Amino acid sequence: MPEAGATARRGAGLHFSTDAATPSGQDGFEAYHDIYAMVADAVRLDEAFAVEVAAERLDGMILFDRRMRGVAHVRPPRRVLRNGFDHFTAQLVLDGALAVGTPEGERVVGPGEIALIDMSRPMETRAARARILTLSVPRGEVEAAVLEPGRLHGAVLPQERAHLLSGFLRSLLDEMPGYGAADRQRLARVITELLGLALSGAVPQLGPAPEADHAAPARDAVRMAGAAACRRRARLYIDANPAATPEAVARAVGVSRSVLYRAFEPSGGVARAIRARRLARLRSLLARPDEAGRIADLAHACGFTSESDCSRAFKAAYGLSPSEYRRLGREAHAPDVPVRQSFAGLWNDLR
Repeated sequence: MPEAGATARRGAGLHFSTDAATPSGQDGFEAYHDIYAMVADAVRLDEAFAVEVAAERLDGMILFDRRMRGVAHVRPPRRVLRNGFDHFTAQLVLDGALAVGTPEGERVVGPGEIALIDMSRPMETRAARARILTLSVPRGEVEAAVLEPGRLHGAVLPQERAHLLSGFLRSLLDEMPGYGAADRQRLARVITELLGLALSGAVPQLGPAPEADHAAPARDAVRMAGAAACRRRARLYIDANPAATPEAVARAVGVSRSVLYRAFEPSGGVARAIRARRLARLRSLLARPDEAGRIADLAHACGFTSESDCSRAFKAAYGLSPSEYRRLGREAHAPDVPVRQSFAGLWNDLR
């Protein structure tokens, strides 16, 4: 693996390599274990262990390019409950092989195939030697693309279904640093469409086949499409009106409260969605080095009525108080920012 300082940045992204010394003096595995601690338990499989990771933000998605030798990543139930991740990952194997284990079983994923992982459920991956492109995708994007997202955990898309998405992701690797925020939003929309195309009709049958009901697929398609449209309209309204209540959202979207609640039920409910958008908005403001407003004023602008409630919710979501997050965000613009904090900022956006 090429050497490239453990805290180096590539364009707008981040980079970590166990080949480079860390400022804290940790060895490569200790440094990587700390970086990944927010997501999973990293396990060294043998003395050949080595990891190199580059990460780029794509609007609400994150694209990781990972070269791995002799490492496993484990998310047991206790960690799933503790860290609150609710997104999906698409693991595209470029080289080598990735073993993916879930409560339903284990699959070995080869080059050109994509493994799908629901981060709200336990899992384990192992790589003796592999290069993996990992795309972290908000749950809402997946729910809008497939009828039964609950059945995707551990599913593997074969090359013939994955080739358009995998080809596009490969093409982004060297081009990403040249794109600004607006262009990355467009790229994220393309990825969403290609992911939806790859997932269409791809949900595996993990249990015994149910008795035939030829009308059920059509009913499910209408129901899921309606719920996805409802969520999209609701999120647009929430982003424009951060102080909105569930009742106000239902009125603005033009549905009953029960319909709105059912649409958001798979991702934890509409109140949770509103709070998550408020917290994400506040986090974005606190990370801006040119934002000097008082935290109480920023919290109010983001829809919170109580600074103390906001602070508790923020710490529960991100592990830091708003003032601590602001301080770390400003330090992140220094060239010697600890890579652990930088990657934590990316992963926090997925919660």
